[in-house]
Amino acid sequence: MGKFKDIFANRKLVIIIAVVVVVVTLCLSVAIACGVLFTPAKGDSSSYVYDKTKDFDIAKDGYVINKSDDKDFKVLNIADLQMSSMYSLSQNKRNYDLVKKLVEQEKLDLITFTGDNFWLYNAKAATKKFIKNIDALGVPWAAVFGNHEPESEVDKNWIIEQFLKAENCIFNYGENDKRTKDLAKGPNNIAGVGNYVINVLNSDSQIVHTIFMMDSHSNNSDQHPEYFNNKDAGKPIDGLDGWFTNNGYIYRPYNEEELSKDNTLTGYKAVGTNYDYIKQTQIEWYEWVVKGVQKLNNDVVVPSSTYFHIPLPEFNIAYAKYEKTLPEDYNGRDVIGADGNFGLNREEGTIICSPYYNSGFFDKMKELGSTKDVIVGHDHVNDSSIVYDGIRLTYGLKTGDGCYWDKSGMVSGGTTITIDNSGVTKTTHKYLPFEK
Repeated sequence: MGKFKDIFANRKLVIIIAVVVVVVTLCLSVAIACGVLFTPAKGDSSSYVYDKTKDFDIAKDGYVINKSDDKDFKVLNIADLQMSSMYSLSQNKRNYDLVKKLVEQEKLDLITFTGDNFWLYNAKAATKKFIKNIDALGVPWAAVFGNHEPESEVDKNWIIEQFLKAENCIFNYGENDKRTKDLAKGPNNIAGVGNYVINVLNSDSQIVHTIFMMDSHSNNSDQHPEYFNNKDAGKPIDGLDGWFTNNGYIYRPYNEEELSKDNTLTGYKAVGTNYDYIKQTQIEWYEWVVKGVQKLNNDVVVPSSTYFHIPLPEFNIAYAKYEKTLPEDYNGRDVIGADGNFGLNREEGTIICSPYYNSGFFDKMKELGSTKDVIVGHDHVNDSSIVYDGIRLTYGLKTGDGCYWDKSGMVSGGTTITIDNSGVTKTTHKYLPFEK
């Protein structure tokens, strides 16, 4: 009996040792795999420098794409796809199937992505899967970055270097296949990575529309709106009682909901968040391109549009004015007013996650008279499209179900921007709920 117990004890010890060995081996394998997958990857910085003392050169300073004269040029914008290799296979498939369905419904000339294309760690795998799925659609595509891409283990330069391997990416498309990676990463003497321009040409090689793709960066806690108790300290905003601007910041009165939660609130609230803003060097580059394209067009202003991730501070003013015109039962999809405004902002709390600080990009667009459309993402359940001071400010529909999203399907899909032979645009949301 004692001998049997010894044998049993020895077998039990062997099993325990074997289990420990298996667990340790698995842990080491996972650790090694994670070390490979999550090792930081950085690309090379751009060596391209734009020279503001020289004229914009369509062959050297941007990309071109051709437009057919017998139909409108159609862009499909995808916002906040937020793909991740951490998702299940079914979730990845569901998101890419949605993009594919949107593309199949429209006869497209270009697909744009306004940032947060992927997020979370192991963005290496997500980037490569993104390229494989989007390139397979057979349509030229162009992307900018959001606030989430820099939070992964890869940097923006590395991501662009992967984009350069894609056959249908605008960096390698058609006549642009000789372009360098430096131009794709944008001028290194302005802020951000991936600032570039696409000129749409007609059959006579004349520029009918310019598309600006810009980096709106990520977070910026170095914004310090001063506190004011007296609205007379600033410049009043027409049409919004109690709203005013001062030193590049917007202020408004506290609303009833805020006062009901804290009746000690006095003075005025700064409008915005600590997300980042378009920098002065980018604005100067934008102006250089606009004026350069205008010079190429016999000194006639060419219509343009700008695509980036984080909304401008003016989105707050535009929506506050627009909201006053909405009927109580408005569903967000009907056209409101002579300007053809539509959509609703459903974000809780701040409603619009723009930066606090206004760097003056909107005012520069107004001054130059070229840009008539601004298309952004970032706020996942907002879909407003509002003309403010002659410029349409549009939230592209969130396309992916990563992060938070409206599970009702009310604000999922894509956004199309059509460009006619005169360069004039029309914006439409394409609502397409996820298939469960």
